[in-house]
Amino acid sequence: MSLSSASDFRFDNQGGASIVLPQRDNRYWLDERARHHRAEWRRRVFRCAVLLVSDLAAGAAGVFTAIATWSLVSDSGSRPVPDPAPLLAMVVCVMPLALRVTGAYNGGRKRTDPVRLSLGVAIAALIGWGQALMFNESSAPWPNKTAYLYSAGLITAYAYAGRLAIAAGIRAAFRSGRWQRRLLVIGSAEDEAELRATSAGSGSPGVRLVGRISATAPLTELERAIADSQAHGVIIAPRLPFDTLTAIINECFRLGVTVALRPPRRSVMEHAFLEVHRTAVGPLVQLSLLSFGLPQLAIKRTMDVVLTSIALAVLWPLFVVIAIAIKLDSKGPVIFRQTRVGVGGRRFEILKFRTMVDGADAMKDSLRHLSEYPDARLFKIKRDPRTTRLGRILRKTSLDELPQLWNVLKGDMSLVGPRPPVPDELEQYSAQHFERLFVVPGLTGPWQVSGRNDVLDFEEVVRLEREYIRNWSLWSDVLIVLRTIPTLLTGRGAS
Repeated sequence: MSLSSASDFRFDNQGGASIVLPQRDNRYWLDERARHHRAEWRRRVFRCAVLLVSDLAAGAAGVFTAIATWSLVSDSGSRPVPDPAPLLAMVVCVMPLALRVTGAYNGGRKRTDPVRLSLGVAIAALIGWGQALMFNESSAPWPNKTAYLYSAGLITAYAYAGRLAIAAGIRAAFRSGRWQRRLLVIGSAEDEAELRATSAGSGSPGVRLVGRISATAPLTELERAIADSQAHGVIIAPRLPFDTLTAIINECFRLGVTVALRPPRRSVMEHAFLEVHRTAVGPLVQLSLLSFGLPQLAIKRTMDVVLTSIALAVLWPLFVVIAIAIKLDSKGPVIFRQTRVGVGGRRFEILKFRTMVDGADAMKDSLRHLSEYPDARLFKIKRDPRTTRLGRILRKTSLDELPQLWNVLKGDMSLVGPRPPVPDELEQYSAQHFERLFVVPGLTGPWQVSGRNDVLDFEEVVRLEREYIRNWSLWSDVLIVLRTIPTLLTGRGAS
């Protein structure tokens, strides 16, 4: 059955004159369209209002907690209780705007992204501190940097906790069937089954599929299906002719429902992040496999530099002890250098404490048949005959990896990221494997905390690292670092 957008029924009378009778009352679909628009608007306003109230409450709690702490730790005779007005003004007037600029009020995971929250609160605190310096006397307690930093830290923590609580409440409401986004599938029964399976496996109950209609059905049936199912939007399956797709989209826009296009299965668009840009040549859809931009990369790099500098300053005596032990244990250099491939295919020298006899790399090909990995793209021998006595201890405790802190400080590596491959591995890569080179490799990462040598399948290693890249957040890096500690203490997966 072909698509038709006719809203009237036409027939010829006996005199040959054409008579047009309305097929439906146009006020109906006008009311339906208005209803859908109102419902969508209410959802957005409610979401933003709840977040705003939570943020303002977190801001006020942070300010008064800071005041209470200040009163307890300071000498009340020489330093009076601070006036909360400057910080409260910052919370009410500046912080919501700063969070809006950093995208903390956008949809999805951005609402609970600690990077966006921290950046927004930091901007607001900086503006508030400047305002206090301008309008308060120099002797006033609140222009103090420590007070603002302490308040900003508390506000960030409270705001993050509030947003996590809101997210948990929304998930509970979704599971009970409330606030779900009702979507109608336009496509085949196979398309609907595939979407239901994907939705069930995603763990996100915010979407509810309320039915299906064939893409070849007339547009009048589409309107009826949307009205009967009370759908908020439609999902259009792929492989539709352009004219059919255009007609369906126009009808959905006329009815006031949103339209989502499902990309072909197993295409790069399934996992890509899409952005629409309006340019001089018209609207363009930009595909990217990375969900983070310059601000997140800057914060990640700052953390790498700060934490690595602290680690090197604290651990240098251990470096000296290990270096002396290596020289006493076997002949050869203290540091082992190996070429690895980093972000964008750039090669660099990775540094490790030497754990094998000198010249062990030249023996690799003759020992490849002993590798515990079935895939040639991974190489590890459980009881490697090239390993020295001290080397076994260093590898078991992962202390041989400590010199890579210098690689992190130089920028060749990050504290957290995918494992950097050796150049020979790239010759055996398929196209999808090169996604590992989209980000800076890491000292630790998802593969390492999953047991390193316990994960023997190369495709599983790639899957773990691909999920890390596509779902990266500052919080995921923190979790991986925390999971690395027990992995190092127990020696799980090390050899």
